[in-house]
Amino acid sequence: MTFDEVADELYGLDPSDFVAARTDRQKQARSDGDKALAKQIGALRKPTIVGWVLNVTVRDADDDVADLLDLGEALREAQQHLSGATLRTLTKQRQRAVRALANRAAEIAEDRGHPIGEDVVREVTQSLNAALSDADIADEVRRGRMLGAAEYSGFGPMGLVSVDPEPAEDPEPAKEPEPDDTAEREKDEQRARAQAELDDAEAALQDATDALDKADHRVDELQESVDALTEQLEKARQELKAAQDAHSEAASEKDATTARVRNATKRLDRL
Repeated sequence: MTFDEVADELYGLDPSDFVAARTDRQKQARSDGDKALAKQIGALRKPTIVGWVLNVTVRDADDDVADLLDLGEALREAQQHLSGATLRTLTKQRQRAVRALANRAAEIAEDRGHPIGEDVVREVTQSLNAALSDADIADEVRRGRMLGAAEYSGFGPMGLVSVDPEPAEDPEPAKEPEPDDTAEREKDEQRARAQAELDDAEAALQDATDALDKADHRVDELQESVDALTEQLEKARQELKAAQDAHSEAASEKDATTARVRNATKRLDRL
């Protein structure tokens, strides 16, 4: 039993099973005499619902996730080379792919007994967009051990969003960026942030357009129903008027016939 095996197992479980399974694996490591592993397992944190959704999506839709992250790599390559036409094409693909995978993630969560709301879907979408913008976040998502939502700020992941493959006891301090390329890096990061904002705005516009199209279609359907009912009502009114006229005519005819019968009866009585 290794740390990676345990982490992969735990972060694919139902959220309600996480703590109990972690305790079992920690006890198993202790019984095996591996105190260091037991300590590492005990330090594993239960993921939020967003983290769990991302993790099970990686497991249940691994091909779709891989395709999306490959698209992110192509996008970053296009941004570095400032290929406008390629970038626009890939951006459209990005919007469709992110929306499709976020919807697939919601389906997976529901299939596993945990339907999610719009807020969670929004955070899943945010995390997927972050993975497309930053290679490190993409690696974290691909690993399937997310603790929560990921956010791209232009300077790498925001806080602790996933579990490392093997926790280091004494991590080395981060290296300072080379001074000669800092300005260019900041420009690339600003461009990536602006592109991400544009992508989100275009995606929101597309959603609003789709909603408007559906509303227009529904209005047309209802108007057709109203027109049909109005026509039926007018026809019914005409039939009612005809029936009323026929009723009046029949009543008059009855009265006349009754009078004739009465007169004929009187003449017969006199004979």
